[in-house]
Amino acid sequence: MLVITNQAFVDKQISRNRLLFWIGVGCLLASMVALFLGAGVPMLVFLFGYPLLILGVILTKRGAFGNRRHGVGGYQTKSEAVEIEAVLKNVPPRFHLYNWVTIGEELYEHVLVTPNGIMLLLVKGQFGKVKAGHDHFRLKQGAIGWIGSLGEPLMGNPSKDLARQVKTLRTWFEGQGYELPTDGIIIFNNPRSEILGAEEMSFPVCLMHDLKLAVRGWETELNMSIQEQQEVEKLLIKNLPTEQAVKVEQLIQVPEYKRKALMEAEKPEKVEKKDLVATAKERAKTAKAASPLTPGTSAANQRLGLNGKPLPPKVEKPRKARRDVAPLPKINQGAFGETERRSK
Repeated sequence: MLVITNQAFVDKQISRNRLLFWIGVGCLLASMVALFLGAGVPMLVFLFGYPLLILGVILTKRGAFGNRRHGVGGYQTKSEAVEIEAVLKNVPPRFHLYNWVTIGEELYEHVLVTPNGIMLLLVKGQFGKVKAGHDHFRLKQGAIGWIGSLGEPLMGNPSKDLARQVKTLRTWFEGQGYELPTDGIIIFNNPRSEILGAEEMSFPVCLMHDLKLAVRGWETELNMSIQEQQEVEKLLIKNLPTEQAVKVEQLIQVPEYKRKALMEAEKPEKVEKKDLVATAKERAKTAKAASPLTPGTSAANQRLGLNGKPLPPKVEKPRKARRDVAPLPKINQGAFGETERRSK
């Protein structure tokens, strides 16, 4: 599966979220100062202390939540795009995923292009028990969960948001002269999320590990040829940055096996540890041949450092003589009590 991410947009979002986070930290520090200095001045506490505290919590939580979506801010935190790619790893090669693409004036987070049409993937990172029915959602988190998610964006109504995006994208393609089946899936990617039920919904609702089943279950009457799918994808590629658009347009026109070779060629070469050791040994040999010997040493026992310079001769420390320890005497029959008494 080909995965294309608008990295320029992602970098801007990461910088923006970091700025929000550190502004929030500054507000929290300012609120602590206001609460400390205004202990005897209630007006200072109510005008600066509490408002700065609330604003600091909201900004820090928003910044951290936004960066988690892009895989930043935690140990082994994966971005939404990486999670989707891992789940859809073995789908047919003509399934192409475009992440964070702005088409017209609308931002589409994840657009999956298939021979059967286009599918929008709407990912929600809230955790808790989700109860859905008749395109309405209810999130149960409990007191601890509510405190933990305080300040983070609300879930809202994913069905309503996804329906608007599907309609907007379908209308945009119609304006380009293409009538394409367009649908969507609502995904909860938080490992602590649980879906209690989803009845009579306009779009499928699933957890991240069930995404492949939802995608494979989508069928339409359309079956685009390779050329037709390339023409559709070129419309999406035009909305990417110019340099990236040129590379992606070349990638979609080559077969899968050649595409992998091109993508591997663009990656920086990885130097393995054994190559580094071999290079260090060659460098040491060259430096050893060119460097003078330390006085009192020969070429056989001359030691060199990592930089190739000779090290001082190794001085062996005298070993301590071993003490003569007499063997333990053999244990007699009555050493641990008389055998006859133990048997009784």
